[in-house]
Amino acid sequence: MTPRTTVTLTQVARHAGVSTATVSFVINGTKPVSPAVERRVRDAIAALGYHPSHAAQSLRTGRSATIGLLIPDLTNPFFPKLAQDIEREARVRGYAVLLADSHDDPRLQREALTNLTRRGVDALLIVPAVGTGETLTSPIPLVLIDRDAGGQPTVQSDKAQGGRLAAAHVMALGHRRIVILAGPDRQGQPGERVQGMLGAARQAGISIPASAIHHSGYGVEDGRAGTHALLDAHPDATALLAANDTLALGALSAAHSRGLNVPTDLSLVGFDDISWAALSSPPLTTVRQDTQALARRAIDRALAPPSDTPPPAEPPVPTELIVRGSTGPAPASVPSGQPSPTRRFP
Repeated sequence: MTPRTTVTLTQVARHAGVSTATVSFVINGTKPVSPAVERRVRDAIAALGYHPSHAAQSLRTGRSATIGLLIPDLTNPFFPKLAQDIEREARVRGYAVLLADSHDDPRLQREALTNLTRRGVDALLIVPAVGTGETLTSPIPLVLIDRDAGGQPTVQSDKAQGGRLAAAHVMALGHRRIVILAGPDRQGQPGERVQGMLGAARQAGISIPASAIHHSGYGVEDGRAGTHALLDAHPDATALLAANDTLALGALSAAHSRGLNVPTDLSLVGFDDISWAALSSPPLTTVRQDTQALARRAIDRALAPPSDTPPPAEPPVPTELIVRGSTGPAPASVPSGQPSPTRRFP
């Protein structure tokens, strides 16, 4: 067997048509280069199978080429998808990702942050635990994703816009008796998704009373139990909006167990567009978050060169309504035998 030849930095530079210093700038992120040059270097690295010595790089630069990622719940399919997109974006930049799960527990979150920092990661990306009442701090660059815990750069979707999209969709279908699975209670304040839903309803002259808003965890069982509670209190409800897709899937199960047809008797809208959403029966109408855009922005912020002036605030990442089979016209608004006019996606 022919021994494997080690590819050198010089060979990468020659293949890309640049200097060895330029290759080093790209790999270590120590000096900006043009996008075209960076792409040539990345292509040369891939073509030659070059593997830099991260131990040697760390000694030379004081950087480990790793990013710590802390998420709150690996059982929620939204977060593994987000983590996958973050890992992909980090890999393109020559970084590995070290993943931890806080289990949505502020105490475990503090422990995980300490452990990741001790492992010498170059930056931290965190989806904060629900109910974090403290400002998260770190001696290394730290960027929050999806949830704002205050005091740090935060990359988020426009969740209020997503809530408005969800509510506007069911109201356009004639629904006026709407209930909401809101997720955890944040000291009496609704989350941005629910704020968007309630704001759209108010603008349309529709009142959603406090008794029609159920707070719980974010799991499927929470959605199932919350739906039973909401429909016991509001048996005339024709539409249910959920703060995430796992709650909506629990609502779908509860509706089926009560003999309700979705969407003929009850329309359901989720939030996040997890992979399961398109596989339910019927497929779930939901609000999609662009996890690739969130990952790209978070990595860019975390790896940005140090500066005395904070970067300008970015607008939130837009959300998108994905209409599938779990929503239809309100029962009283559909003439017998008439199909729903709503466009549907497979």
